[in-house]
Amino acid sequence: MSSLPDHGLKEMTPVFGPEVLGACKGGSFYEALECLSQNGDLKARLLLAALSHFAAKGYDGVQVREVAEDAGVSKPTLYYHFGSKEGLFRQLCLVSLASTSARIEAMVAPFLEAPIKGQKAIEEASLALSRAYLDLLMENQEFTGFILRSIAVPSPDSGFRDLMPLVEKGLSPLGLFVNHAFGIALEQARKEVLLFTSLFGSLLEEKLRHPEYQITDAEIRWAVRRWLHGIQG
Repeated sequence: MSSLPDHGLKEMTPVFGPEVLGACKGGSFYEALECLSQNGDLKARLLLAALSHFAAKGYDGVQVREVAEDAGVSKPTLYYHFGSKEGLFRQLCLVSLASTSARIEAMVAPFLEAPIKGQKAIEEASLALSRAYLDLLMENQEFTGFILRSIAVPSPDSGFRDLMPLVEKGLSPLGLFVNHAFGIALEQARKEVLLFTSLFGSLLEEKLRHPEYQITDAEIRWAVRRWLHGIQG
């Protein structure tokens, strides 16, 4: 006898982990969802439809009926798989965070393989890491900005603040880079990571406010040097 899916709103397990997303296609989580959807996975098709709606309209502006119609299914089918609009958005967050976490870990790994000695080497490594991180943010910039605002919003009654530890966990490999490059204790490195992500998040926000705005390499270098100045005093 089959049973209905468990749709507890505090469920923290993504319907697709990084191993599934990576096996389908090694690019952005959007491309992986596209690949899974083309291979006939209904949950991926629903998440893909939801992604475009949430990115364009924000959480409150999305109607479940529109997402279901866009995915070519009925509302009851969407509810069967995700339970509610919050369940749908929560899973979109979880899948995105799982993918991002794995990719940041892979991004940082090469920098940890050998010592980074000297100011020039530290600056070049920080610059390379910054470019890679910004590229990751820019892959699906509208949703990336929206998802982070939805999770980290200051309001204490936000329905998604419980996902913030997953954001911090996903960013933790950046702390390993800081520890490795500067010899800073991991707890302090965590604070430096928050400054790092804030600097590059502000560039993303500027891009979202003004789509014609192009982030230049000079601005990336300025952000890196400002961050390094803060770390090195």
